[in-house]
Amino acid sequence: MTRFSRREALFGAALLAAGGFVAPASAYTSSWPAKPAVPTDLNAEELFCELEKNGRGVTLKGPEDADDLIVVRMVFDTQCPWCLWQMNQYAPFRDRVRFVWHPVAVLSRWSAPQGAAILSAKDPEATLVEHETHFRDADFRGLDVRKMQLPDDAIDAVWTNSKIYRRAGGRDVPFGVARMPDGRYVPLPEEKTQDFAEALGLKL
Repeated sequence: MTRFSRREALFGAALLAAGGFVAPASAYTSSWPAKPAVPTDLNAEELFCELEKNGRGVTLKGPEDADDLIVVRMVFDTQCPWCLWQMNQYAPFRDRVRFVWHPVAVLSRWSAPQGAAILSAKDPEATLVEHETHFRDADFRGLDVRKMQLPDDAIDAVWTNSKIYRRAGGRDVPFGVARMPDGRYVPLPEEKTQDFAEALGLKL
């Protein structure tokens, strides 16, 4: 039990008599402004080049090499529903743009093993499609990796992708960078089909 000295009691009484107690201010309400879709410190060229050099991803079947080829490198988390939505938004451009999807681990304990399962599969693209097919399963979201023995190098690759993304200033998934034929690097936050077409100068 807290005990007050006679001096403390007299001091409190004096303050009260003098009107010294001030009513407490209204409770502080914390708020944060909306973050920009493209982080202000993101280095798009760094992200693309590091993923190209040191990252590991799933290259979707698409156009052959050409001088005017647009290459898009995307980071995604296997537990992210918006990442799968983004893949579908990009589907109309699969015959004109090369897409490489790099799994990262930012959302769940299952992100790294599922990403590793996709990267280490004999057919990574087919396995990515299988993951999408099972994404809304009631028992387990996406590929069931709970009993899989996955190679360490594939798990390490997912974490390497994640570190590359963070070092370049990345924050949210899905996110990517397009390398344009003229050498420009265009950041690609989550966006609809029409927005993607306009950003890269493509026709629907």
